[in-house]
Amino acid sequence: MTAWIADVLIVLGLVLMTLGVYGIVRFPDVYTRLHASSKAAFLGVSMLLVATALGGGPSTVARVVLIVALLAITTPVAAHAIAQAAYHQREPMRAPAAIDESGTTGRQAHGP
Repeated sequence: MTAWIADVLIVLGLVLMTLGVYGIVRFPDVYTRLHASSKAAFLGVSMLLVATALGGGPSTVARVVLIVALLAITTPVAAHAIAQAAYHQREPMRAPAAIDESGTTGRQAHGP
């Protein structure tokens, strides 16, 4: 039974990571691409790791829990740092309804 659950988690993880790649290619600007890639990477890798933990022993489960916890901390921090660097480089927001609400520069997003 756990083999079936692991197989389903592997397929779901691969689908999520594939959707993340599609988002990177399809989305219009660095901010939306970053959102797609960070969510897909965290959720996809987490599902693959949980599938690994289902077939492993206690030491494998402990490692998986540690890796998922570290990913849960580092993925949003890295995404925020990249988005902040893009913002400071004045990378425009090209999403159709994007508005800069930070209030720091008073500029609004502009199209392509």
